[in-house]
Amino acid sequence: MMSSYISTLAWTNTALNTLPKLQSDISKVNTEIATGRHADVGLRLGITTGRSVDLHIKETAVQSLIDGNALTTNQLSLTQNALTDVANTANSFLQNLMSVPDTSGGAASLEAHGKTSMSALTATLNITDGKRFIFGGVNSSVKPAAEYGGTPKTALNAAFAAKFGLDPIDPQNDPKIATIAPAAMSSFLDTEFAAMFADPAWGANWSSASSENLTSRISQNERATVSTNANTQPMRDLAMAYAMVGELGIGRMSTSTLQVVLDKARIVVGAAISGVTDTQAALGVTEQRVATSNESMIRVVGATQAQISALEGVDPAEAKTRMDTLTTQLQMSYATTAKLMQLSILNYV
Repeated sequence: MMSSYISTLAWTNTALNTLPKLQSDISKVNTEIATGRHADVGLRLGITTGRSVDLHIKETAVQSLIDGNALTTNQLSLTQNALTDVANTANSFLQNLMSVPDTSGGAASLEAHGKTSMSALTATLNITDGKRFIFGGVNSSVKPAAEYGGTPKTALNAAFAAKFGLDPIDPQNDPKIATIAPAAMSSFLDTEFAAMFADPAWGANWSSASSENLTSRISQNERATVSTNANTQPMRDLAMAYAMVGELGIGRMSTSTLQVVLDKARIVVGAAISGVTDTQAALGVTEQRVATSNESMIRVVGATQAQISALEGVDPAEAKTRMDTLTTQLQMSYATTAKLMQLSILNYV
């Protein structure tokens, strides 16, 4: 005859041994309810886990491009606003050039306007997005435009004084400016003066920007130019016009020589304004390309997430039912264990 060893301890241990499993199952179901996906995706999917991994990689890659495009859009918007400021300053200057008569009486006003316009241009070319200079091209870590009072002024004064035999320290206030003939001034503006705004003098004295613009990957198979720079012809032309009017002592020129300077300035500013408009149009096309790419990639992310959910997702209602069942079982196990712990043979002696 066989006999079994039965005791309160044996019964209690059996009940207690079920608790860790119930607690573990509840933890897993709780995770599934919170995340909406299986607690152990690898265990659940088995050999199809690789498909899930590939989908996650795809989603991350596309989302990274979308996030990058948000930064690109911000930079493009900042650049467009800056170019609008440049154009507004240039239009105001051109309007003044057209309205003030070509006589020495209006020269002081034009000269002052040329100086303030130069300062405004420099300030705009040196704006940042908080991390880089937006007109720096690929050399975006360095301030692109030199302050006029430094190397640009030194170079201009030297060229101006050398051409006409003026005071090298302060050529703008040399009385001999009044003797400069119109033809001589026209020649200077087209040669020595123009050379200061062309390479290599432009890079040596005025600008530290790169002529190579930034490009960015805006979709999985598309890149776009997403910046402009301080070396573009419109920026050189504006600096030239502002310096021409503001830094050549036009208040001391004869009326005929002054007219040569102002006529030249009007032509240069007009061309620069047209160039700025073209730059804005090109960047506007890029903005539209970025927006179109984003719309497409957002759809890709949505479709990918739906595929991931189909593989990894759990039914919230079913998970809630399992949670309720497991919780009830756990409570019953606790109650049974407590009752067993209270049993004692002494109660029956």
